[in-house]
Amino acid sequence: MKNTPTIQKEVAISQDTIWSKSFFIKTLLNGLLLILPTIIILFLLSLIFKFVFNLVAPISALLDKNAESHALFTNILAVLILLTLIFIIGFIMRDFRSKRSFKRFENKYLLQIPLYSTLRETISQFSGLKKMPFSQVVLVDAYNTGVLLTGFVTEIIVGDIYTVFVPTAPNPMNGNIYHVPASQLRFLDIEPEKAMRSIVGMGTGSSALFAAKEIIQDKQVMN
Repeated sequence: MKNTPTIQKEVAISQDTIWSKSFFIKTLLNGLLLILPTIIILFLLSLIFKFVFNLVAPISALLDKNAESHALFTNILAVLILLTLIFIIGFIMRDFRSKRSFKRFENKYLLQIPLYSTLRETISQFSGLKKMPFSQVVLVDAYNTGVLLTGFVTEIIVGDIYTVFVPTAPNPMNGNIYHVPASQLRFLDIEPEKAMRSIVGMGTGSSALFAAKEIIQDKQVMN
């Protein structure tokens, strides 16, 4: 019972720390950092929308003299044009060569812009465009001998070099890491769980890997 005052004192100190000025400021900053990328994205979209709106407004005024319907028509047309532009850019970026060109431009210029990497990460996570590590199953010819190993892409390095983790059987917690070009990989359209079960099962169920549809090129893993 002699330790009771000490415990009460520690609790009081802990409560003072929780409600201290520095704790409040740090907590506020942490919350701001979490929502800041979303705020910036919305702000940039609003600027782009206003720019498109100003371009469309004169055309809309010629087509429709009614003020109320003119404003509505302009808004709808601006949104459609903006969505069309975004779709066209996304469609162009599906091309392998366009992706490589943009990647070089991004590494050289865009990543130097403050908060760009954070915004890019946020968009990728919310849109589902970015695959998480170990989500892409591959068969890797690590030694270029025709012997295929079951692996998981963990990262894309520079250009076409992929980092692949190849688990050992039956304990997938251990394994080897290979850095190989895309030409030595077969990207498979199969769930990681099925591939992992074949590893734990000492190769049992590997037929599912070879029956899976092969993906020609997948550049969305850990960009």
